[in-house]
Amino acid sequence: MTSNLTRRNLIRGGTGLAAGTVAALALPGAGTVAEAAGSNPANVPTGTALIDVSNGSTRWLAGVGNQDSSTTLQGIAFDSVNKHLYTLQIAGLSQVAYLRSGSQVAVTQAIGGDDHAESGDLCLTRHDLTTGAVTGFMYLLGFGHGVSLGIEPANGSAPAQVWTEAGAGKSGYGQEVVRFPFTDQGVLWTSHPAVRRFGSPDPAATSMTPSVDVDHNLLVIRYALGSAHWFAAYDLAATVATAGADTLPAPLARIQQPPLYKYKADGTPDPNTPATFQGFTSYGQYVYILDGDPRVTTPSATLTGVDKYAIHTTSFDLNGTGNLPATGYIKSTHSEADAAADPREPEGMAIYTGGGAPRLCFGITNNAGSTRQFDLYYKV
Repeated sequence: MTSNLTRRNLIRGGTGLAAGTVAALALPGAGTVAEAAGSNPANVPTGTALIDVSNGSTRWLAGVGNQDSSTTLQGIAFDSVNKHLYTLQIAGLSQVAYLRSGSQVAVTQAIGGDDHAESGDLCLTRHDLTTGAVTGFMYLLGFGHGVSLGIEPANGSAPAQVWTEAGAGKSGYGQEVVRFPFTDQGVLWTSHPAVRRFGSPDPAATSMTPSVDVDHNLLVIRYALGSAHWFAAYDLAATVATAGADTLPAPLARIQQPPLYKYKADGTPDPNTPATFQGFTSYGQYVYILDGDPRVTTPSATLTGVDKYAIHTTSFDLNGTGNLPATGYIKSTHSEADAAADPREPEGMAIYTGGGAPRLCFGITNNAGSTRQFDLYYKV
C-alpha cells in the first residue's frame, strides 16, 4: 500500500479479495469449482503443539523501518536459522529514483510513481533480528500485494530462497506462486530467469499467497476460488522439484476457509460485519490468521464495539479435525497489543523458531508520517 492507500481501500476498489469479503457470502454449493476440487485429504502430519491465540502478546521490536520509508508493512517471514526477519511492502514514491537508476532502467522506466500498488511492485527487506536494522533489500516488479511470504534459510554461501505471489498484472494481487534466491539490491520482474514458477492449486485459483514451514517441510498456499478462500498444503521438497512443470504435487490438505467476522462489544462475532484479512502463517497442521482494520487517533482502551477488537488472531486446523463446528475455527481472540500505537493496523504474520518455543509473530504499524515504521509482537 502506498502512503495514501490502505489495503481496505484496495479491496473495496476491486483489486483483490480479502477473507472479509467472503464472510457475508454463502459457502460454495454443489457443482461449483470449489466443490469439484474434492474433499480435504487431511494428511498433514499431526503432533505439533498448538499456540494459544488467546495468550498475551509481547513486544519484540519497536519502531522498525523498512528499506522503503514511504509505505507500510504488508507481510513478514523469518530465516530463524540465521536470525533474519524479511518484510514485504508495496514500493512507494520514495524509491522511484532508485528503481530508475543503474542496470534496472530498462525494466522500470515505464513505471509511474503512483502505479506501484496497482502493478504489484514490492520492496522486500531483510532485517537483523536483534536490532531491526536493514541488512539488505530487493525490488519485485509486478509480483503482487505482499500479504504473506515464505523463507527457506540461507545455508553457507547459498542464499535464502524466497516464496511470494507473482503475476499481478494490473490487479494488484499475485495470480501464481514463485520462488527465487534473495539477492541484495537486486531487481526482479516476474519473467526473470531467477524466478521459478509452480502450478496452481486449482485451474480457477486467483489471489495466491504462500507460507513456508521449514520445520515440517510444508508449503501452504492461500488462494481464492470465486468468492471463497481456500488453503492447500504441500510437501515443500516435492513442490520445489516441480518447478517449471506447471503441476503441483498432490496436496496433503485442501480445505476451505470459513467466514471470518469482526467482533461486537460483548466479544461475540458480528455476522453482518466481515473482517479484514491481514495475513496468515502455518506451523505443522495449524494455520494462524490475522485480521483487523487501521485505527487512528483514539486509544484502544476508550473504544467499544467492533473498533475495540480491531486486531484479531485466529487458529485453524488444516486437517479439519480440531475446528469447532460453530465457527469452523479452533479459537479466535482480540488483541490489545500496541494499544497506544497511532495509527494501529495489524500487518503480516509469521512463525519464529530460533529460540525456545515457537513464536507466533505479527506486525503493527505505528507511524503515519513520512517515515513509516512498525512494531513486532509475538505470542507463545
